[in-house]
Amino acid sequence: MCATLCVDRAVPLWGTPEEGNTAEKTVKNPLFSHLATFLGKHGGAPGADISVAAAALGTAAHRAALGDTLCSTRFPATDNACGRLIAEAVAPNAWEAVGVLAHTQPTQPRPATSSHASEGEGTLSGTADRAVVVRSRAQDQRRQHRWTRDSQAS
Repeated sequence: MCATLCVDRAVPLWGTPEEGNTAEKTVKNPLFSHLATFLGKHGGAPGADISVAAAALGTAAHRAALGDTLCSTRFPATDNACGRLIAEAVAPNAWEAVGVLAHTQPTQPRPATSSHASEGEGTLSGTADRAVVVRSRAQDQRRQHRWTRDSQAS
């Protein structure tokens, strides 16, 4: 396994080999510690913002490794707050249009899709965090297609 730090749509910036059976959550803690130290040496002030897509950042150990560095991450789907936040956005249909979020150019078989978002608050590793639930027209269509297929099969 190779632990990597990537930027701008998966361009590798840093990496290190790891044992093949190492869990992602285990690998991330040293990576986040290294990242916070690296940013500090190169002008990243405490409280500087970085974006991290991995839900593994949600553990208390990983957040402690980053110190004062702010970040954006996914809520782990296994966390109760994730389901609650989605339900709070869906029930009142509380969506705000945010437009097209994809970096890729639309194509004929894959046209651009508009996205909608709903803001809430969730607690992750004991810290209250701002949370944003995002949904897209394409995602809605995929779920509708699956629901139709599954209901016809039963």
